[in-house]
Amino acid sequence: MDVLLRSAQTSDETYSRLTLGATAQARVQWFGDAVFQQTPRADVGSGGGRDAPLEQVESTLRSILPAHSELHETLTGLLALRSGDALTDGLAAVEADFTDATLRSLIDVWQGEVPVASGEASVSRTVAERLGLSVGDTFEGGTDTAEQLTTLTLVGIHENNALGPDIALADGTLLAVGDTYLDGASTVWFLTGPDVPWADVLTLNDAGFVAISRSVVMDTPEAVDVPIYRDGKAHEAEMMLGVALAVTLSAVIGGTIMALLIGPVFAIGARQSRRDYGLLVAQGATGRDIRGVMMRSAVLVASLASIAGVLLGVIVASLIVLVTSLTGSIAYPNLIVPALDLVLIAVFGVVVAFVAAWAPARRAAKADPIASLRDTGDEPGSMPRVRWVLIAVLVLLALVTFVLGFASGVRAWYILTGPFLTVVLILMIRPILPLLGRFAHRLPTAERVAIRDAVRRSDRTIPSATGTAAAIAVAVAILVVTATQYATVAAEWHPRANEGTIMIYDGFYTESSGSENPFEQSTSEQDAGAASSSSSEQRNSIKSTINQFVSGTELVDVNMLSLTGERFARFTIDPATACPAWADFSEEYNEAIADPDKYEQGADVNGYNCQIDKAATDINRQPMWRSTERTNVVVDDGTLVTALGLPGYEQAAEALRSGQIVLTRTIDQWSDGSAHLGIYEEDATAEAAWEQRLEQAEDRGERFFENPPDPVILDTLIADAVVVDWGSQQWQAFIPPQILEQAPLADFDPVVEHVGMIATTEVPLAQTELDELRDRLLLLGIHQVTAARDYSNPGLATTLSIVTVIAALISITAAVGTARLALTDMRRDLRVLHDVGASNHTRRRIRTAATLTVGLLGSVIGGLAGVALGITISLNTVSTNLIDRGVWELTLPWIPVALIVIGAPLIAVVASSIWTRAAESSAA
Repeated sequence: MDVLLRSAQTSDETYSRLTLGATAQARVQWFGDAVFQQTPRADVGSGGGRDAPLEQVESTLRSILPAHSELHETLTGLLALRSGDALTDGLAAVEADFTDATLRSLIDVWQGEVPVASGEASVSRTVAERLGLSVGDTFEGGTDTAEQLTTLTLVGIHENNALGPDIALADGTLLAVGDTYLDGASTVWFLTGPDVPWADVLTLNDAGFVAISRSVVMDTPEAVDVPIYRDGKAHEAEMMLGVALAVTLSAVIGGTIMALLIGPVFAIGARQSRRDYGLLVAQGATGRDIRGVMMRSAVLVASLASIAGVLLGVIVASLIVLVTSLTGSIAYPNLIVPALDLVLIAVFGVVVAFVAAWAPARRAAKADPIASLRDTGDEPGSMPRVRWVLIAVLVLLALVTFVLGFASGVRAWYILTGPFLTVVLILMIRPILPLLGRFAHRLPTAERVAIRDAVRRSDRTIPSATGTAAAIAVAVAILVVTATQYATVAAEWHPRANEGTIMIYDGFYTESSGSENPFEQSTSEQDAGAASSSSSEQRNSIKSTINQFVSGTELVDVNMLSLTGERFARFTIDPATACPAWADFSEEYNEAIADPDKYEQGADVNGYNCQIDKAATDINRQPMWRSTERTNVVVDDGTLVTALGLPGYEQAAEALRSGQIVLTRTIDQWSDGSAHLGIYEEDATAEAAWEQRLEQAEDRGERFFENPPDPVILDTLIADAVVVDWGSQQWQAFIPPQILEQAPLADFDPVVEHVGMIATTEVPLAQTELDELRDRLLLLGIHQVTAARDYSNPGLATTLSIVTVIAALISITAAVGTARLALTDMRRDLRVLHDVGASNHTRRRIRTAATLTVGLLGSVIGGLAGVALGITISLNTVSTNLIDRGVWELTLPWIPVALIVIGAPLIAVVASSIWTRAAESSAA
């Protein structure tokens, strides 16, 4: 399990290989003339500035780099590909001279070869499968479907790379630079020569560059030296605390579960050998001798089992990683075998076994030799007072640690809550046993005998049920943790519309559209965004095409608010509202700027330092409709929100029909239930002064952090509003058409921009069907089409599914093994039944009922313990930021939990029955 969990993460070496190939020391890209901040891996960054000529950018880069650095130039961009009737877009492309060995190593060829001649291409395995391409096929590609697509020849298929391109093109094929760096394809340089240390990366950041450096990735700098971290010392402390918590979590929870799994084995083993120990005592052996025999046996067995378990785990994990890689999955980008971890696991297993064997050995040493020779069990009767006291103390400790964690916000306390509750539940097995005996009289004879024997033989039943409970607890806890992890990530994905809804972005007729032009007015790219599909004939052409894929679809317009001139509309939040702590960057701003007069005492909720934009909380990066002003304020009479089908659409549609504004986040609504739509314009004078200070700082070589001036509010429209919780960054608010006629908005000449349409669907289209529809709509001038979808991460889903399946198999194996040990201990009783004339059928029924009783008892207790463990583990593995934003989604997958809790004992019954029959047949 440890190998799989680590292999799901990209190691430093693999990250360097996937991003830099075999020989490049760094990858450098420019994002404008402003200061950029990045993490050491450059997987998170912040910045962007004004454009500049490519020659100037390259000259700046060369002046910063160490001497003797060699630049290898590539071009990157997004492409659309067409093969047959399928058209797909938004694919990451790289174009380069792949005869260069440094650049050639960026492409991991699966079939064929890398492209070297103009017009040749290589695509990833996923793209090849999606478009049905094979080496030697021809297909079309282009940077813009508004232009004539270029014919390409597929000469290779490369391995999927989450950090690399979907398509690789030979130099001079498609991508082209513009007059400036940010115009056209982006130039990305790969560096060979001297290492690029973190100090050089920071210098590059100051000039607007982002760099992935092999030496930095392999030797990560201290958090205090990484400017993007909000508080380097706090981040470093949090990382160290995270490591400490992980170790503590593994030791406390892992030790508890392993002890509960291993302890029953030694307890049952001691019971099976009690006659032998009785004979040894009768021959003069002391209790110390008995204890020594058991402890040495425990250490020997645990050592062999730990080594075998570690080796088997590595072999199984290696096979899983190999198989998933061969299928093209990126779930496991590398195989990581942490030698130190494996040694510690093996040693930890021996230590836990030693501890777990101590109690059975101590009892065996103190056992009455006469009772041992007679092999009599203990009637559970009333539970000793000390056990009740222990249960009460553990419950109290669980409550105290939970309350401390909740009240203090220090989630480390929860590490102890789960194990405390688990041990409590295990201790409750003994008082539950007599209750089972009381209900046994209602059952048939064989089942009644089995249950009462389980109650009478508590020294056999309790260890068996404990082992089963521990095994089930492991599986259920992993189920809860994995389901919560996936749901938490999915909670940050906010769909644009109901799953499958086809989203159409305004089109225009061009050469690539073919011979049929349904648009009467739009004849060039400059007309994009105009209301070009307003006539019924034009709409019918689009609708009839979509109906060939989705019957009964309805087209609904997407219209957005715009103002004439330089003015724009934006919703104003009540200034009395505090900026959420997770979005307040005023402290960082105060530390960055030099002028104390510009310090902020807490971020203004409407200001730059309160970063509550939905783009920061929505990981959905599907294309967006935007007005000219990019305000995302939709004009709708309720028709669109109804067609979107998102939760709460009925309330939203009713509000719009009644003339109210519909907001999509609570913070935008004022305390009186209103919304304030402000009409703004930029403060030209303040903007010019700010730009002058920026240029002066750059001329001095200084970093400039001062925020741009706030826009000037000209007037505000106040209207009643309702709120629907739609987290998508696509939707800021919806306003009814009649508001456009109300003052003061009407005084600023509002304009309704038609930016696209949606087509409703009952059943989502498959990806291949969507690609074919996209190709058909291109003939009608529609150049961008996609479908709303829910969150999907095949790599993460594969990882979590494999981990869950392995945990379930471990729990079932442990349950079957425990049941087998218990049945072995029952052999003497079953032989007695045989000797007194009980039929094979009766004995099988007794054996089955006994196995099922112990299995179900252990499963139910283990299921409850697993839920408690899963919750506490999830609380300790989720980031504080997600909890602060309310994103953490505790998920209890009841159906899989029920299947394991019920299925494990049933499988144990079947397996035990097969094993017993085989043993009886061989004996006969």
